[in-house]
Amino acid sequence: MIAMKLGWLALEVLLLWCFAWFGSGVALALALLLILLPLCSIPISAYLRKKLEISIEAAVSQRKGDEGSITIKLQNPTVFAALRVRCDVVVQNQLNRETKKQRLVTWAAPKKVQKCSLRVGSEYCGRLRVWVPQVVLYDCFGIFGIRCKCTAVAHTAVQPETFEPNVVLVPNPSAADDSESYSQERPGSDLTETFQLREYVPGDSPRQIHWKLTNKFDKLIVRDPGLPISKNVLVFWERTGETRNPGLIDAQAEVVISLCRSLVDMGIQFTVGWNDTDRNLCITHRIREMDEFVGIIPRLLRATGAETGVSGAGLLLQTRPDALCAHMIYIAETPQSEVVDMQRYGHVTMLLCGETVLDGAVCFNENDYVSQLTEIEI
Repeated sequence: MIAMKLGWLALEVLLLWCFAWFGSGVALALALLLILLPLCSIPISAYLRKKLEISIEAAVSQRKGDEGSITIKLQNPTVFAALRVRCDVVVQNQLNRETKKQRLVTWAAPKKVQKCSLRVGSEYCGRLRVWVPQVVLYDCFGIFGIRCKCTAVAHTAVQPETFEPNVVLVPNPSAADDSESYSQERPGSDLTETFQLREYVPGDSPRQIHWKLTNKFDKLIVRDPGLPISKNVLVFWERTGETRNPGLIDAQAEVVISLCRSLVDMGIQFTVGWNDTDRNLCITHRIREMDEFVGIIPRLLRATGAETGVSGAGLLLQTRPDALCAHMIYIAETPQSEVVDMQRYGHVTMLLCGETVLDGAVCFNENDYVSQLTEIEI
């Protein structure tokens, strides 16, 4: 844009010099035309700024380290062309506040839709928020600019790279509510409880055969074993006390999501929670199946943290005491003091990612967390 302005200025000076030195009327007419063209574009740009519609499209998700494509659409319903349109595009990872800016210069033909593509991505998981805080309409030489309001926003999730930790649920005899029930949706491996009765199919274990019903109906009847589920598990991600290290945030997010996936695969019902540091709220969700968990992953990936402020553990105790239970997993970079009070309700397994080392806590780092957390007892 600066180069065009300098080119316009150099050409204007040259034409005026030709008029002054040679007395050329053509040079004077061209010099006046160069001045009139940008001036005449001002009312057109002022009209276009009210009519131009800007929208952003982005893929639902992408992989870490990859660059996905976003499309910025400029719809011009008028008979005037927007000769030069400058869009300042901002891409922010809402999980770690990583922010990148790009500038796009294009144009919008009359009564048409102009599409422009940009590549965006992040080395860390999280939800990317894409918006255009500033749009400026220029004349063909880029001399005069008029700002155009844009409220378009798009989101794309950078998916975490999950792993499969082995979760061991240790019975807690001191907790009165630490009991098991059985799933009504799918079978399991507990032969002491029957999920359903059905006819034998090749491959069924002989141990599943229900001999009394087999003799009664004169055909092989088997019973599917029940799937025990525990309703007394809490996975809580502390978002207060972080040092803004994107690698540590990335590792915590992948541990939280991997751990929750393992619990779902085991058929364990649980509650997942975290604190919203922007609004000082404690957020919890009851998870019974994979679809429910997948639905909240975008919210997890935008759980922005803070260095100081009200702790998540404190908010949990004050506003969501019903979520406290026999088995609790507390994931944090810096544990907050209120986590001690959580232990009055049940066993707390602390998973700490950072420099803090506490007796009884399981520590992991951003590089080796997969090998460090192969088995987790809760």
